[in-house]
Amino acid sequence: MESIVRLIIYALLLGINGLMYYFLHSHFYFMLLVIMIVSPFVSVLMAFILRYFARIDISAAINSTGGEYAKQNDRAYFFVKILNKSPFISLDTLVYLKIKNTFFGTEGYHRISVPIRMFFGNKVEFPIVATLPGIVRISVEKICIKDLMGFVRLNKKVSSEAEITIMPEILGEYTYDRVSLEQGSLESEESSKKGNDFSDVQEIREYIPGDKLMSIHWKLSAKRDILMVKDRASMSDRQLVALVELVKNNSAQLNMILTSAYTLINQIVNDGTTVRLMFWSSDRYEYETTRIDYKSDLDKAFEKMYYEKTYTDMTEGASHMSSVHPEIKSYLLITSDGNNCLMNIRENV
Repeated sequence: MESIVRLIIYALLLGINGLMYYFLHSHFYFMLLVIMIVSPFVSVLMAFILRYFARIDISAAINSTGGEYAKQNDRAYFFVKILNKSPFISLDTLVYLKIKNTFFGTEGYHRISVPIRMFFGNKVEFPIVATLPGIVRISVEKICIKDLMGFVRLNKKVSSEAEITIMPEILGEYTYDRVSLEQGSLESEESSKKGNDFSDVQEIREYIPGDKLMSIHWKLSAKRDILMVKDRASMSDRQLVALVELVKNNSAQLNMILTSAYTLINQIVNDGTTVRLMFWSSDRYEYETTRIDYKSDLDKAFEKMYYEKTYTDMTEGASHMSSVHPEIKSYLLITSDGNNCLMNIRENV
């Protein structure tokens, strides 16, 4: 509609200029008439050439603090860049964006207007605020280039995408019973906490097949020309086993589980307790297990979780625990009935 209006107005101006030349026979109006006739064709031709050279790229997403992950309900950023190797420009190029949360399955569409400069193109910052955690992916499949005079819009298919990982927001602090949580703890042979060693070297002996490579005494092995290992007397630490159900009958239910689990586990880890975080993979039919000593471990575990498939049974993961992990006596089950988040110590029977 906009292009039609422009054409009508331009045709009227061209007609007026033609009448002025017809009556006045002025060289000025003649030159103006020639320019007005040629200009639309030049403008459209430039747009066709620009469409051929135009490329688009969405760079890796970063959050407002420059960190590896963004936070739920916090501003995150994508950079949309249009590349142009031609000497022609466009004052108005529409970029059609598809925004999708791959974990929750929600999606939406947006378009932005970007001018294109000659030889360089343009780069714009596109902010988003994710109301749900997960993997937010932005993709571009089409751009629409408008010629300088605004008579035509030329579509071009492109393919570019980028994604950012959104961590759940921390809701506050939970008041939890430490004694009850200890019932869901599991004895662990060794701790992997950075900067801490929960075992003492008892003796140094020759390597026996089956010994861990991390126990090899490399300097002594080099001197003796035979593998020597450090025999350690291990001290155990305790791990809280937490099972997060990836149940989604609606987005609010899954969001409730993720934010509650993230908040509670982060708080428990900050209080000095190691957490063994587990979730059920319905595709691989097995549990994914991650040891959580620090918040960075928690973020990586949730990032892996976002690539799993959700289910509708609120105890789907718990139903396999006794058969797959009979050594676990009890664990903290984090799930939801659709109205409330349920976090209880469950006996593994």
